[in-house]
Amino acid sequence: MNPKNRLIFSTMNKITIIGAGLSGTLLSMNILKQASEKPVFIKWIERNNWNDMGPAYSTSEDYLLNVPIELMGAFSNDTEHFFKWTQEKDIKTQRGDYLPRKLYKEYIQEMWQEAWVSKVDTIHLERMRDEVVDVKIQDHQIKVIPKNSPAFFTDKVVFAFGNSLPRNPQLRNKEILRDEHYVQDPWQPKLLDRMSTDDTIFFIGTGQTMVDLATGLYRRNHQGKMFAISRRGVLPMSQKNVEPYPSFYDEIKDYAEILPIFQTVRKHIKLAVKKGMDPRAVIDSLRSHTIDIWMKFPPQEKKKFLSHVFRYWEIIRSRIPPSGEKIINELIEKGQLEVLTGRMVDIQRSGNTFQVEYIDRNSKREKVQQANFVVNCIGPNTDFEKIEYGLIKNLIDSKTICCDPAHLGINALPDGNILTADNKPSDKMFTLGPTLKGIVWESLATPEIRGQAEYLSRVLIADN
Repeated sequence: MNPKNRLIFSTMNKITIIGAGLSGTLLSMNILKQASEKPVFIKWIERNNWNDMGPAYSTSEDYLLNVPIELMGAFSNDTEHFFKWTQEKDIKTQRGDYLPRKLYKEYIQEMWQEAWVSKVDTIHLERMRDEVVDVKIQDHQIKVIPKNSPAFFTDKVVFAFGNSLPRNPQLRNKEILRDEHYVQDPWQPKLLDRMSTDDTIFFIGTGQTMVDLATGLYRRNHQGKMFAISRRGVLPMSQKNVEPYPSFYDEIKDYAEILPIFQTVRKHIKLAVKKGMDPRAVIDSLRSHTIDIWMKFPPQEKKKFLSHVFRYWEIIRSRIPPSGEKIINELIEKGQLEVLTGRMVDIQRSGNTFQVEYIDRNSKREKVQQANFVVNCIGPNTDFEKIEYGLIKNLIDSKTICCDPAHLGINALPDGNILTADNKPSDKMFTLGPTLKGIVWESLATPEIRGQAEYLSRVLIADN
């Protein structure tokens, strides 16, 4: 490197983004759209295929978005941008439609490409296909250590991890977890191709992931029986346009405990039902205040919420497309899908099938169900202290990052600035998306992630 180029590189603002799912893609896109007087050099690292955009978008199945098209724009100042894009592509859509995730991936990647083509000359970006195995703080700089490339130093690093694999259920026979017909990753490519039309499928979990897979099998004309189990046996509600419910935030804004808030919400749900209104509207009325409510809770109250209230909140708040609800109801009515209430205890191999053992919640008796495949739909593991992925394990072991108090992700400020082991802002390490759930709660859907990406891009570009 000649002296002039070395001087330019040394004065650059060097940023490293680890992860190319939706969070990492929206962040890099927003950085590309920034103007900067000082040169900015971005290394964007992804261990998997660059075209995947994370597990949820890498499938070839027609799994649908859970948010209507008019709210899924890539930009906060134009929430209908995705809808307009489909119109420009002559795709027949209308407001209220729920489109395939693979089409949304195509849209986001096209927006990224447009940002890349139109970026200013001071913004430089290099994409690396590699796996980062560790990140260390050395002499006020950050050392990034990839698996197959030389280590390098960066000024700032962003952990755009997305969602981790589900935790495995607690079973007596742990050997079964290595069986090829036990599926820990429900988003693995071509999973449904492995299943014969008459196979019996056993889903662990009754949430959105189970709905996606069951509806995917339905569209393939699957004939085999399906079972889905969870401790409460409840299914998510569908999206629905409802009459707005008056805000009652003033009644709960000063509470920092779960019980009085829960009691107040239940009171208003009963009032809504009495007036012929939909209970979804009650939860929707709190949407703009959810982050404030969550952040007031001390850690023990957050844990109470997760233990006792979360599942009931989730089925109303985290909704599925209306078409998904229609298919699930049809599968249940014709007896092809059976929802079980209970707790898994074991899986045993018996010839070509599994014997799935569970404790039925109502009878308290142990029951057995045969299945050809068992698919883990519990939901992503958010406890970073129990995630075995090498980079996360190394970061946790070295206390470079820590779990948030509720163990739902990384401990950080609401703006994504990661807190060090002594609870101080690092100013060099950042995160966004699902890893911020424990801090701000609402951090999974595109509307929240796009806002985080826009804000964080400005923070990273700023000349510190």
